[in-house]
Amino acid sequence: MKPLLNGARPRRSVASIVAALTLAGGAGQAVAADWSETEVQVLNGSGFRDPVSGNDVRKTTITLQHVSGYTYGRNYFFIDSYWGSGKAQRSNDIYGEYYHYLSLSKTAGVNLGEGFLKDISLTAGVNAGSSTGGAGTRILLYGVTLDFAVPGFSYFNVDLLAYDDRSHFDGVRPDYSRTYQLTPVWRLPFNIGSTQWSFEGFCDFIGARGEGTVRQTLCQPQLRLDVGQLVSGRRDAIYVGTEYNYWRNKYGIDGLNESFANIMMVVKF
Repeated sequence: MKPLLNGARPRRSVASIVAALTLAGGAGQAVAADWSETEVQVLNGSGFRDPVSGNDVRKTTITLQHVSGYTYGRNYFFIDSYWGSGKAQRSNDIYGEYYHYLSLSKTAGVNLGEGFLKDISLTAGVNAGSSTGGAGTRILLYGVTLDFAVPGFSYFNVDLLAYDDRSHFDGVRPDYSRTYQLTPVWRLPFNIGSTQWSFEGFCDFIGARGEGTVRQTLCQPQLRLDVGQLVSGRRDAIYVGTEYNYWRNKYGIDGLNESFANIMMVVKF
């Protein structure tokens, strides 16, 4: 899960944010998908740092995540719904991201051969969210994505993006400057005896945006055990495991750090 859309206008409802993301994902699906993967994740952890009070808060996160490929590229989106204790002003949030990747090898016929670099894509995305604390996230991203052929990995991609933060807080939009986001994303399947595992996740490295912000790092690696294969012989359907959440300088706030593990269950479709 990665950390959707409100500007300096009144905060949108949860329903409108979900609808906007669904329409964005559906736009790329107008052409029939060649492949797709959808999953629901349920996570629970107690180390979320509230940016207002600084308290650690327990939250349950429910995530809908989808990725699919079509003739000219691929689409990816997720929607997070956070349910926390009443001790935090940002106790109940909704957040999501949508990205479209336009493959140069598929659209321009660029043949990169069988080397380490498999493909280059033009990438555009939007992050948006709404919080009970009055914050509205609106971030536009654009740049390129490099797909690498790394032995053993199902995929290893790196996003190189411009990061344009248009978020607001209680109706006030800070005068943020444009910065960068560097994001490696990976999946490494492996076996231990007869059991099947996956190590996957991402790290966001985001530059300072001015207005007293600093550089931030968000990493959420997951270790998953395929329990569906163990219990019923159905592979790649039900997982349990853990997601480690590391966020240094959360939201670009100097010294606001998170480091904790979530327990996790995943159902794939």
